[in-house]
Amino acid sequence: MNALIDDFFTYVHPLCPFPHEPSFREAWERREDYSNPAFLALLASMIAALVASFPRKPRLHLKLQGRNHYPSHLSLVDKCREVCAQARGPGYLDRPNLNVYDACTSYFLGLTGAYIFQWRQLRLYFGECQTILRSLGLHKSPDQPYTLFDRNGHGANASNFDPAIDLKFDKITEQIGHRVFWTLFVGVR
Repeated sequence: MNALIDDFFTYVHPLCPFPHEPSFREAWERREDYSNPAFLALLASMIAALVASFPRKPRLHLKLQGRNHYPSHLSLVDKCREVCAQARGPGYLDRPNLNVYDACTSYFLGLTGAYIFQWRQLRLYFGECQTILRSLGLHKSPDQPYTLFDRNGHGANASNFDPAIDLKFDKITEQIGHRVFWTLFVGVR
């Protein structure tokens, strides 16, 4: 796994500059994949994107270790997507602790769909990624206020405006959110 993670940060991360590498590597050293299902889903989606985009490199790593459990790179991609789906579980979008890494996971699953020509998965996961970013407010500039609209089209000055909805994030989370949003925006265009 270390070789696959290194390959991801070498080959995929320059094009998709998320997740935050030092934070991710610290979590990997703590082996959060055993205790944090969201981290396991992110890891599986990262490996799926790597294998789909560079199929020979991961196959070489697995062959050198004597692990030939996967007859083709698509079978490894399918296994990663299965692990991701099981780690996320049903109703994961309803979790109160939904975060920017869930958006990263959706982005990588969509990117995987693009690399293996599964356009439906691409559209579904990219749409999900955008929805997560927008629900967290990470699609906008930090100095832009959160705007709610009521039925009559009244904005932030409306009587039902709740400033508690405007979430505050640390700088790493804000930057990852902006990177995912703009990578998604430019990639779709």
